[in-house]
Amino acid sequence: MAHSAYLLGHSDSEHQRLTLQNEAISPFTERTLRSAGVRPGMSVLDIGAGLGYVSLLAAGLVGPGGHVVGIERDPGSVHKARILAREAGLADSVRYEVADLAGFTWPEKFDVLVGRYILMYLPDPASALRRLTSLLKPDGIVVMHEMDFTNTSPSRPPLPEWDEYYALWPGPFLATGAIPDFGPRLTRTFLDAGLRQPQVATWTPVAGRSGDPAVLHWLSTTCREIATPLRNAGVAVPDHLRFDDALPQRLRDLVLSRGAQVDGPTQFGAHARLTSQASHASSRDGDGGIR
Repeated sequence: MAHSAYLLGHSDSEHQRLTLQNEAISPFTERTLRSAGVRPGMSVLDIGAGLGYVSLLAAGLVGPGGHVVGIERDPGSVHKARILAREAGLADSVRYEVADLAGFTWPEKFDVLVGRYILMYLPDPASALRRLTSLLKPDGIVVMHEMDFTNTSPSRPPLPEWDEYYALWPGPFLATGAIPDFGPRLTRTFLDAGLRQPQVATWTPVAGRSGDPAVLHWLSTTCREIATPLRNAGVAVPDHLRFDDALPQRLRDLVLSRGAQVDGPTQFGAHARLTSQASHASSRDGDGGIR
């Protein structure tokens, strides 16, 4: 179940980009967790935790009576995640471990398994999900948040320069075996993992004059940060495209000055319970015990 290296790396600039990303998409992640039934007192396992933003979000939902364990391969990210948890006053509720998904075990079962932008990197996501669900209680909940960033014409009215940069995003992922349009594959992945048919919701973040400034900041910064993965993957880039430090501001100015709307990657949230609440209740009530 080993997964490919995180394409955007673990530099300080990438951590800053992840912070912008979290500001832009966390409202959807939270809606997905709430819709899945995450509630106070639950225990949560966050896989591929990164800087721990999903872990902190889950900790806020489960409250002081619950707890969250976040696992992440990169020690530097775990170090920063622990700092963020302390700063948020959640150090007692959230624990981070440096661990790989393939070998991770835990002495207690969890109520919830959550992951954001992690299945897209796994060579066999269904098998990985099947193994990870063994860490859940019999009525545990699986919640996955993925995306699709293969739309190559996201601006309206068309902004060719913006669209050119955005269209480069999938290249390094495809070149290294990651899946840039994993969101639409969530249902099939859940079923192949032996899970129930998931409930799926989608949301497209919108930026521009009438859009969310956090989304525009995230998207324009990602257009710059994709440069290194493009080079590393050997993806051809047009000579006229410049990936200097001023690129994010140039792109933001372009969108705002033209009064354009740009769409970000479509977000997909899927969740399923291992057993239905009705059948779980029935198994307890039928003969006075849990089967």
